[in-house]
Amino acid sequence: MHFKTTLLFYTFFLSSLLGYSQKTFDAIYTETYQVLLSSNPKKALNNADYLYTIATNNLERINTRMLRAHILYQYGVHNEAIATLKQADSLATVDKNYAAQAKIYGFLASIYRENEIYNLGRIYLNKAVNVSKKIKDKGEMYRFQGNLSQELACYELHGSHYEKAILHLEKGIQLFEKADKTSDKNYQIAINDELIAQNYLEMDKADSALFHYEKAENELKKSLSYDSPLRGFIYNGLGNVYTSTKNYKKALSYYAKAEEIAEKSDYSALKQEVYNSLMEFYKKTDSKKYIVYNEKNLELSQAENANKKAIADELIKSLQQSHLQSQSQYKKNKLIIIGICIFAVLITIAIYIFKRKQDYKKIRAFINNSKPVKSSEVQIELKKDTSKEYMSEATENSILESIKEFEKSNLFLNKTLSINSVAAELNVNHRYLSYVINKHKSKDFAGYINELRINYIVDRLKNDPSYLKYKISYLADQAGFASHSRFTITFKKVTGVSPLTFITYLQNNKEEELV
Repeated sequence: MHFKTTLLFYTFFLSSLLGYSQKTFDAIYTETYQVLLSSNPKKALNNADYLYTIATNNLERINTRMLRAHILYQYGVHNEAIATLKQADSLATVDKNYAAQAKIYGFLASIYRENEIYNLGRIYLNKAVNVSKKIKDKGEMYRFQGNLSQELACYELHGSHYEKAILHLEKGIQLFEKADKTSDKNYQIAINDELIAQNYLEMDKADSALFHYEKAENELKKSLSYDSPLRGFIYNGLGNVYTSTKNYKKALSYYAKAEEIAEKSDYSALKQEVYNSLMEFYKKTDSKKYIVYNEKNLELSQAENANKKAIADELIKSLQQSHLQSQSQYKKNKLIIIGICIFAVLITIAIYIFKRKQDYKKIRAFINNSKPVKSSEVQIELKKDTSKEYMSEATENSILESIKEFEKSNLFLNKTLSINSVAAELNVNHRYLSYVINKHKSKDFAGYINELRINYIVDRLKNDPSYLKYKISYLADQAGFASHSRFTITFKKVTGVSPLTFITYLQNNKEEELV
């Protein structure tokens, strides 16, 4: 059974890692899963986390999370492995990367099965099956579904549903045959045949088991991985078949081959399988050898458990330190952000106070002048106008007097006012009127009228407290402006500040300015 939880993982989930070919990560990634995974898990974990920080896209992040989960899973830190896989799933969901999602769900199904949380494991297994159907690359889809058949069979084997398990595995072989692009297809088929043989052996069908073990051996010979631990599992299975048929000589010869491969490869899962088989073989025939293999099995289990516990403790300690460092860094970053925010607020307040002082200076300067502030130094060059050539001085003076009367009448508050309507009101030629305004007021007709309107509102604000309570839109309407925005722009152009700033100043300095 350990074979199904360990070797299947290597062939199924690690295949997604081996497919990683990003040049940026190649050296670190390859070293991590090929060397450090078994020799230095702490460094392997650090490498996986480092790769995640320099990842440039979600596919790279998913692969590094899968690698991290594999490291944690291998050394028994299953809770962290599950959490890491769920991070990878969130990234794969965003990208609609169905192949990655299928691998993640299959991985989760294996972890939950190993921890005997079968209901939750089946949920993820079903999710893996459903999402695998969405994989666009048909070859990739068939390969993955073939791998899934192995996991489905393991769940059925756990429930002693051997015939259902065999059906899943046979379907898996068909899927592998369809997946032309599958690397080392014969190896995958050999795994399925080995598992089919195990199920037949559980059903006491030695002939069928023998057929599939031999078939698995032939497939393995045609594969690129003939010297893998799988050959040891096949020989061990053949030994069990011949033991069940009481052909003890053949059984021992296959056990010997399996034990030789186990010792040579130092693969603990294979060693345990072989030691367990030999314990059962010698249980009734040779008590001394039974004790030997029982002790070997106990030593192996204790050493493996102790090693895993030590590594798991070290990894957990490393994770805790990393978590504490993250918290510490988070607190530092939080303090820095708070400091920056406070500094920004203080700068904003300082700028506001400075601007307000400057605005108030402009307001005081405007109020202290009896006339609107204007550049007396700037002379507007009058356009050459024929009216200038023949208009007498008396006419010009008469127009100036008429303008003064116009200013007193407040007719400039009329929204529909135009130079023609004013000329008609004053009974003068509109060209003469334009010329006199340009010459004596140093602005065109529109600028002159707008300034009169603003000065009128300023006078109201200074002398009638009720005006300080009105909305800007009402003041604009009272001044003869068609819109709130035009009034605000013109007000600031004439006074140097916005209407609101001007009103606020007058409200705060009422007694001083209105005396």
